[in-house]
Amino acid sequence: MATLWTICGAGRGAGKTHLALALCEALPDAVYVKLGGGRPKPDKPAGLLRTERELEVFIEGHSASCRHIVAEANPLARKGKGDVIIFIDVPPGHEDPRQDREELRASSHIAISAGANTRNWKNILRARLSDPELADRVLGIILEQQRFLCGPEMRARSRIWFVVGTRRVFGPGLARLLESIDRLGSLTEAAKATKMSYRRAWDLIKEAESGLGSRLVIPHVGGTGGGGSALSEEGRCLLEVFNVLSRDVAALVDTRFAELQLEKRG
Repeated sequence: MATLWTICGAGRGAGKTHLALALCEALPDAVYVKLGGGRPKPDKPAGLLRTERELEVFIEGHSASCRHIVAEANPLARKGKGDVIIFIDVPPGHEDPRQDREELRASSHIAISAGANTRNWKNILRARLSDPELADRVLGIILEQQRFLCGPEMRARSRIWFVVGTRRVFGPGLARLLESIDRLGSLTEAAKATKMSYRRAWDLIKEAESGLGSRLVIPHVGGTGGGGSALSEEGRCLLEVFNVLSRDVAALVDTRFAELQLEKRG
């Protein structure tokens, strides 16, 4: 049976479609559907249905053939239908929120809103996704939606580095470079993708490897497909640890910052 992700929102402009499509891209074998009025438009995502019955038939018909169904549908959320129900509040200062805003919020497992407590989101996602890495990837997408919602409000930001002694050996720039190498299979292409010179990318890797005492990237020379590069086991492990820790720290900082603001206002 497919996992049903129900996306609901407190009004127009909340970003429901943006979040739903981002989840569809991240979740394996996922299909998108939306319940709404109006006519389908060429520049809008396909999958628009007009009645709840059509939506029910769609979900029933895809439950056995897909692993994930992402449904943008407030009525489903109101009825508590969804393995993961995600509510998106309207931005601060929005003048016309839905009347059932609080009902939708109460029915959700994850409520994206200004000052939201994000601390338990990771546990919710890991309970429904057997792959911890996928759960963390989805968490990153939801946290990005949370940051977008907060708009121009003051926010706290944090960065982490791995150090050996007092020497920085792994940080955000290197993480982006390694992710691109893993995706593209080439240091040259990865350098272009991260807007670094090849020399800068090469030096960044060598400096890190020198400080860590281990290889992060394995170059492949020649062969039928030409040369290329791949992450070593150590490189992939460090990248995964860095990404998970960065998301955890960002969630903790967001939550604690919101708590402190509420305490001061109170």
